[in-house]
Amino acid sequence: MIELKNVTKIYPGQSVPAVKELTLTIQDGETCVFVGPSGCGKSTILRMINRMIEPTSGTILVDKEDILNKDPDKLRMSIGYVIQQIGLLPHRTVAENVAIVPRLYGWSKEKISKRVDELLELVGLDPEESKFKYPAQLSGGQMQRVGVARAMAADPPIMLMDEPFGAVDPIVRGHLQDEFLRLQKEIKKTVCFVTHDINEAIKMGDTIAIFDIGTLIQHGTPQEILSNPANEFVSDFIGHDRVVKKLTLLQVSDVASGIACIVRENELNNISQKMQDEKTAVSILLNGSDSPCGLITAQDIEKASDASPDRLKEMALSKKGAFIEGTELLTDALSQMLEWDTEHLGVMNRNEICGVLSLTDIRKYASGKEGEE
Repeated sequence: MIELKNVTKIYPGQSVPAVKELTLTIQDGETCVFVGPSGCGKSTILRMINRMIEPTSGTILVDKEDILNKDPDKLRMSIGYVIQQIGLLPHRTVAENVAIVPRLYGWSKEKISKRVDELLELVGLDPEESKFKYPAQLSGGQMQRVGVARAMAADPPIMLMDEPFGAVDPIVRGHLQDEFLRLQKEIKKTVCFVTHDINEAIKMGDTIAIFDIGTLIQHGTPQEILSNPANEFVSDFIGHDRVVKKLTLLQVSDVASGIACIVRENELNNISQKMQDEKTAVSILLNGSDSPCGLITAQDIEKASDASPDRLKEMALSKKGAFIEGTELLTDALSQMLEWDTEHLGVMNRNEICGVLSLTDIRKYASGKEGEE
């Protein structure tokens, strides 16, 4: 969808290129995150893609067509653009802000009104509550949502997002990131997303392009970059906790490999034999309502000086919180293991037990040995 070939940008009066001989391909429907320190050329690349500034040399293709052959205004109307400062017109209502590009296209009032309502719902705003408000009446998070809605108004195939969530507090930022990831699953736009935050890049990107002083240092999937940083700059930039960062890339259900032995209180006398028969080292205790209320391992039983049913029940209940939804991230699982002092968690699919996650499962993935027996 977007292809940059040997693109260079040198601003007048500067000897060092803002962008130097950049060659990069972004596939249709892909979110590519540009990340790097301030002044490394990330925003300049976005502005060259929609011709807010012109490249000094090189070629930029959008859908296989050289952008220099396109009318700049029409090009920009076909590309959604979201910036950190949002840029909503203060004297226009939310609905009027969202409708700017559709009006330029000459849409009918009825079509525009329907599209505005549709988009506000899509970004999590109640149309009736928000569309007649002015930007000053909105919170920072609400304004960012309106900015995203405006960028999507004419259903552009490409969206350029320059630090779109950087001006809001961390909690709102997390909500906005999650909302956009949900949206992207539905709308499947080609997105160029600028950030200076490597954690945001890992969370948001199908691919990540890491820059330094106008030069592309490494381009790949989050998994590739975290597993094999190209050089010391990339390694330092992504941080010494890169192995832990890998745990944000997968859900618990992607890695969990174990099965659990399900027991009730009247079966605790025979728990060791039952675990052997079912070839598992983990038992999950159910209460009278058939809900999981504790977890016990073969290792726990071996260490116990008193393996009476009462003692086993007490041991199991001491890990009453050792359960996690399969949709949670591995980082959350590791945190929960540390909190409950256990190397195993029961994996849940809502109210049903669907397996066991072990610390060994996490270790194998983190070390790149998940395919080994």
